[in-house]
Amino acid sequence: MNVVFEPQHLRLIAPEMVLTLSAFLVLGLSALGGAGRNLWAPLLSLLACAVTLVSVLSFVWHLGWDALRAPELTIGFNGMFIVDAFSIFFKVVFLLAAMLTILVSSRYLDLERANVGEYYALILFAVVGMMFLASAGDFITIFVALETMSLSFYVLVGFLKANRKSNEAALKYFLLGSFSTGILLYGISLVYGTTGTTILGLIGISRAKMAMASPEAPIFVLGVILVTVGLAFKIAAVPFHMWAPDAYEGAPTPVTAFLSTGSKAAGFVVVARVFSMSFLPIGDRWAALLAILAVASMTLGNIAAILQENIKRMLAYSSIAHAGYVLLGVIAMGLPGTAETREYGLKAVLLYLLIYTFVNIGAFALVIALRHEQVAGDRVADFAGLARRAPGSAFAMLIFMLSLSGIPATAGFIGKWYLFGAAVKAHYTWLAVVAVINSAVSLYYYIRVVVNMYMKAPVDAERFTPSWGQRVAVAACITFTLFFGLYPQPIIAFAEKSVLVLAPWAS
Repeated sequence: MNVVFEPQHLRLIAPEMVLTLSAFLVLGLSALGGAGRNLWAPLLSLLACAVTLVSVLSFVWHLGWDALRAPELTIGFNGMFIVDAFSIFFKVVFLLAAMLTILVSSRYLDLERANVGEYYALILFAVVGMMFLASAGDFITIFVALETMSLSFYVLVGFLKANRKSNEAALKYFLLGSFSTGILLYGISLVYGTTGTTILGLIGISRAKMAMASPEAPIFVLGVILVTVGLAFKIAAVPFHMWAPDAYEGAPTPVTAFLSTGSKAAGFVVVARVFSMSFLPIGDRWAALLAILAVASMTLGNIAAILQENIKRMLAYSSIAHAGYVLLGVIAMGLPGTAETREYGLKAVLLYLLIYTFVNIGAFALVIALRHEQVAGDRVADFAGLARRAPGSAFAMLIFMLSLSGIPATAGFIGKWYLFGAAVKAHYTWLAVVAVINSAVSLYYYIRVVVNMYMKAPVDAERFTPSWGQRVAVAACITFTLFFGLYPQPIIAFAEKSVLVLAPWAS
């Protein structure tokens, strides 16, 4: 395939170029040293994310939602890069997640005496990889973007060089990540061998044309299975979740927050594009496979979370369970049915990932705020008596826990309502019932945190004083969780517009 590089294509990757240059600037300036870099490094990184966010949204302001459908305006590099409302939705999610992570990181890095310049540069490089994933229209772009994101996270997980747990977590994450990448590449090679292309849209068309001559297509199906396995690792779905608990526990807590939200959303953006554009002709087969992964992820994730005393491990297993919930929306995309059902499933995926990003980072922000010189703040018991020490922070944690469990009047309830509804619309009612039961089970370990905050005496006499960044992040997350829990129409409309541009069945 000859890739044509035209000058007008550069404007499509302008946001990614801005963020890449900003990451190199942060890295270069940090090498110069200086006493004030602990202050300017996060501020410069925040500014870079804000400018990139404006650059991303400028496509909507200048072109409008309808124009984002036009291939001549939004597809570049021979279909390898796509800028549509779907990609814009996820780029907004990635950038907001990065900004929240940067806000909660400053004091934590001071306590750990870590090198701030490299840290913030790696955060920005990870976001660059995520943004390319959101716009990937080709398996080659997906692979390069995945590796850009993954390599940044491998280093971030092991960023605390003197911490043995951090080093061990990074090694496990790297080894298992490399293994999953090999499986993904093998799957891509089989898909390419049977279709003759790596362009996502052309793969689906090619497979549809082949269906008459070779309805079974065992090599293509094997390729789909291997690609599914490789992507299941990225979203930490059972049984490809083994890296998550150790990586979440050993990584710096702000990195854990970003890994559990940004990386998971990035995995699902690839799942959504690939399965809706390339693998839709055999949607009934991969939907059955994903249903098994969904049940296993929800069940094992929630049961294992009950047994955890470390809150980072608890939230790791919770994240595995939430991956199972999100798979319900993906399954609805693949099953034979009406365009409305498929569109509803994808809308549920987008909506839930946006909500989960704010709720989960909000919860981790309070875990980070508990950290000081004497207390790591990563045990459930560390939250004992928080309601007496800091009633406002305890209330915020209460809301985040209730939202994660899907209690009404919180944004988490809205997200689960759409996901479970997608399963019912796709005639997978039994799967929705399993998800509801698992949500009820999850309430037990979320309430454990609440019980410690409100019904136990404080074990830490240190005054609870979050940094300004942590206060801003928690305030933003709690406002999002409550406001959109009561008035979700704006984010629902945003998700609907994004779905309509992606889904080939919606036009």
